[in-house]
Amino acid sequence: MGIPEKDPDRLSHLLWEVGARNSLLAEAALSRTPLTPSAAGMLDTISDDPGISIAEISRRTPVSPQAVSQVVNRLEGLGFVERRSSERGRGVALYVTEVGEKAHRDADKRRVAYEQELADALGPRRYKELLKLLREAQSVVIGMERGRGLG
Repeated sequence: MGIPEKDPDRLSHLLWEVGARNSLLAEAALSRTPLTPSAAGMLDTISDDPGISIAEISRRTPVSPQAVSQVVNRLEGLGFVERRSSERGRGVALYVTEVGEKAHRDADKRRVAYEQELADALGPRRYKELLKLLREAQSVVIGMERGRGLG
């Protein structure tokens, strides 16, 4: 299979451009909240796994421990996350506060509304197809990362 000659036709370029445009739209969807898409995603992770550590979040996501720590510090400053001694071993565990859960629910409603806009624009069949293809691409890329010692 031949790779397109022009950058705008290459898969990597299209993924980058769609990702960048999606980030702008996701930020707009959250504009009336104190959360960025990264912070909302971090709240998702902590809410789904109370007691998770910064190191574990970094291992599960393509985000450095330093970047995770910066977002967690911001969330902590907003009163959305608290640090406690870990029950899982050594280190610090992260928990979403009651105020953080409220902010998380509000952000999630806004993200679901944005996702519905995308689904409506694509139509049900194409939306499901795109999700399927992106999940497959995600799996392939994660495998490539691990094969190169990056994941």
